[in-house]
Amino acid sequence: MKYRVIILGAGFSKPAGLPLAYELWDIILKRAKHLWGRADKLNDDIESYIAFRRDCDGIELTREGIDFEEFLGFLDIEHYLGLRGSDTWSNDGNEGQVVIKTLIGEILSSYMSQLDSIPELYLEFARRLQPQDYILTFNYDVLLERALDAVGKKYRLFPTRYSSVSRFSGTVDNNNEEVTILKMHGSIDWFDKSRFIDNIKFREKEGLSTLPSDPVFNGVEDWGITQIVDGPRHKGDPLLNIHKVSRIEDLYKQNLMFMATPWILTPSTNKILYASTVEEFWRGLGRAGGSNFGMSIIGYSLPDHDSYARQTMYSLSSNYQTAYWDKEISGMKKHPLVLVDYKSTKRGINEFLNNYRFLDKQKTELHMDGFNITAIEKIFK
Repeated sequence: MKYRVIILGAGFSKPAGLPLAYELWDIILKRAKHLWGRADKLNDDIESYIAFRRDCDGIELTREGIDFEEFLGFLDIEHYLGLRGSDTWSNDGNEGQVVIKTLIGEILSSYMSQLDSIPELYLEFARRLQPQDYILTFNYDVLLERALDAVGKKYRLFPTRYSSVSRFSGTVDNNNEEVTILKMHGSIDWFDKSRFIDNIKFREKEGLSTLPSDPVFNGVEDWGITQIVDGPRHKGDPLLNIHKVSRIEDLYKQNLMFMATPWILTPSTNKILYASTVEEFWRGLGRAGGSNFGMSIIGYSLPDHDSYARQTMYSLSSNYQTAYWDKEISGMKKHPLVLVDYKSTKRGINEFLNNYRFLDKQKTELHMDGFNITAIEKIFK
């Protein structure tokens, strides 16, 4: 029987002062007013979206009235389908998408830099995690990783560790006692090395021996770069190109706009279009949960724009709340699924629970006072 499955949303990081999605959009809008040059294309995209909704739907929107996720979905379709033809900016997205990704990195790293130390709440959460606990997080920040580092607990950022691989298979290595953290939407400290590698190959063909300039992979500073995976991996694994940066606060103080873009899936209605790199994170989750002895969902409202995640949450929770229920296996028995969020009104609670109507209420324990020490006690009892 496996250990806990814990799902994290933005409400997990809120007690540390990090913004929720709508708060993040407000900050981005304020910063957009001061953008210039190519970065000002974001403002053009905003005006194009307002015109699109007016002409197609008869809806008059203001900048402040834009639904962040729907706007980003509009940009994703434009980029993914190549509607701009040769004006398509890059693999990371068109200019507006790149600006938003970079601003998300800058904003969240600045919030991280304001923390003198990791709050005790997160250190206690990290201390109680056990090897083989499985964390699925939709957050971009590095709060959990920093907490685990602070308490000296090992973790990995990929689903399966192999002791060896062959062409079509691999031997799973279960000897490492570590927590698994899967960042389903990427992370502000992740950067894709593919473009840098392609530039090296191009320069070699041109007879150039010097490395191309790159603020992350060939800069004057050592940012503390490591691959997010380690050990044997299959050739062509897209995760091999994803690297994390330990000194993100310092990195984001550089002028990264259009020079280096963090690998994140923006909070878009169409983010699934860009999720192939982390496809391995999702594989098999529809069958997970049945043989885990604990499950919790912290600060994740299951918004409409994450419809693909709703399908996964449904499968996970249904498996958890049906298979082996009331059975004692290896001295362990399942506890009720713990659902944590902050809702101060009955209406707010009802609206939140409506998103989770598929949960078995008799096998679910609610904690609507936000993520706090009491929530931790319930999660790890």
